[in-house]
Amino acid sequence: MIVVLYLHCMIKTTRIASLYVWALVFLGPILFAQNDVFYPEPGEGFTFNSSALVLMGAPSSYAAGLKANSQEIQLLRENHIGLSHFAVAYGLGYSGHYYHGNLHVHIDPDGTQTIEDLTGVSYESNRFVLEFADAVFELRYRSKSNNKGRYTRFYVGALAGYRTDAYSYFKSPDYRVKFYNIDGFNRYRYGAYVKAGRGPLNLYGYCGMNPLVVSGPMLSEWSTTTSANVGLSITL
Repeated sequence: MIVVLYLHCMIKTTRIASLYVWALVFLGPILFAQNDVFYPEPGEGFTFNSSALVLMGAPSSYAAGLKANSQEIQLLRENHIGLSHFAVAYGLGYSGHYYHGNLHVHIDPDGTQTIEDLTGVSYESNRFVLEFADAVFELRYRSKSNNKGRYTRFYVGALAGYRTDAYSYFKSPDYRVKFYNIDGFNRYRYGAYVKAGRGPLNLYGYCGMNPLVVSGPMLSEWSTTTSANVGLSITL
């Protein structure tokens, strides 16, 4: 009887051990791989883009100033794509584009708009400015963070904007003048951009896909001109 009970216990123990081994075979990769699962870092909801303006297709007579720049704020909401390195973000932005150069947009008292070339003229500042309210969409990729909590980011985005203001500003040693609501510039803008870097400060590039000018005295020479930005982006 003792031998039978001993054999019975051995068989039962062997079966339990067998089940344990098979459990390790099938469940082990799942249980012990948890440390390798990627848990997405929280995405940024605020972006500030500061960049230099580049005009593509502008007439040869136009000389862009070194101060030509664009400033943009974006407020975004992010949704992760599962437990992956990817996410989508969407939101709103507001941008100002300051085209410093030798082109002066002048408006007469009767509303007639004229274009003046200030080459050779002494002045302190001259620019025309466009401001847009933008709808923004981004596809985001973020790597696993290091020990310092930093990760590599690569964001590809698209935006569509509606022009809220357009004005011209001129300042000389003798006087300064600002003309509001100037005509001829496109009421809309749309294009694609990239943000890439590691940490809060990143490279930023935007390429506009629609013409800058659609009517008015600038149209004949500026009909194919588009705007691009190259600069830095702060994401928080």
